[in-house]
Amino acid sequence: MKPVNMLRTLCVSVVVLALAGCSSLNPFSSSPLKPEELKSFKQDLSVKTRWSVKVGESESGVFTPAVYDDTVYVASAKGRLMAISKSTGQVKWTVEVKEGLKAGVAATVDTVAVIDSKNQLIGFDVDGRQKWKSQLPDDTTSVPVGAGDAILIRPIDYSVASYSTETGGLRWKFQRQLPALTLRENAPVDVQNGRVYAGFPGGRLVGIDLAKGTAVWEGLLALPSGTTEIERISDVTGSPVYNFREVCAATFQGKVGCLDAVSGRPVWTKPFSSPTGASVDDRYLIAANESGELFAFSRNGGDEVWRVKTLLRRKPTVGLSVGRAVAVGDFDGYLHFISRDTGDTIARVRVGSEAFTVGPVSAGENSLIVQSKGGEVALLSVD
Repeated sequence: MKPVNMLRTLCVSVVVLALAGCSSLNPFSSSPLKPEELKSFKQDLSVKTRWSVKVGESESGVFTPAVYDDTVYVASAKGRLMAISKSTGQVKWTVEVKEGLKAGVAATVDTVAVIDSKNQLIGFDVDGRQKWKSQLPDDTTSVPVGAGDAILIRPIDYSVASYSTETGGLRWKFQRQLPALTLRENAPVDVQNGRVYAGFPGGRLVGIDLAKGTAVWEGLLALPSGTTEIERISDVTGSPVYNFREVCAATFQGKVGCLDAVSGRPVWTKPFSSPTGASVDDRYLIAANESGELFAFSRNGGDEVWRVKTLLRRKPTVGLSVGRAVAVGDFDGYLHFISRDTGDTIARVRVGSEAFTVGPVSAGENSLIVQSKGGEVALLSVD
């Protein structure tokens, strides 16, 4: 292990240990309080499971289904990579990576990429044939992202690196100086209009030119505060989300809000702390705090629209707006559908019996895909 990576790993360990005694500030440890019990509600939304497939368990690593045209690509820690027809649920092909996998999946028009347990980025063509394999220089545990002819990854040092889909070679790497202590978490990027939007420790968002790897702008979402290094942790969590000329995100021990996608200037921010990040739609920014309360903030100024307490200590995932609901997974395999207008629960389904690997992924209008750590992958639709 490189000295800088060893130091950062030690720093993260210190943070985790220091936060272990305070569950309200620790997104990594279990709360001594019991999760909120599920309550009865009035069903007001029809949710149907269109198909389900088993891809294999993923108790370790981080895996997000990738949708490209009519194909859904999924992977698991066991080393299985699958291509599934989105419309029928039929498995098109399966590849077994003997080393096992720790992160995936990225998909482009001609390449599907995953990261194996030996920290190698592996590219396959759309028929499942291996194209190339590249050894990554730094430990990488975030989900790779496909963008045009590039695969974007984020190593432990929070850099952003672009690899060619044709050869697997490194094109560019963007780095910035980090605070003394950071959280080690899945921190993918969002890509829109030729720019890569990435969150960094210290409450910063950066817009990066996709072709050149240079910073177009750097904005401050949350300014770290406090007297100790632990109190000053204010890392952007999850992935920033581009939507309607804004880039929105949430931080741990900081703020939630949106920055102008052209200039990086803050549009609005509110004090908030989220261990998982935020999602946005045309009206709301939605995020959960460390306790599991789910909030909706108005995109027009950041006013709180509603707050949901029924998911307390149920470790809600990042939400996804689908139809007139927000879909949120929990630690026990339940997918909750919250009314976007009122915050009321209007539907609930269970997919397996284990936590989800990530939040729901859009599969087109009024449909979504989820993947559980137990290996269930399902496409659901709402009416």
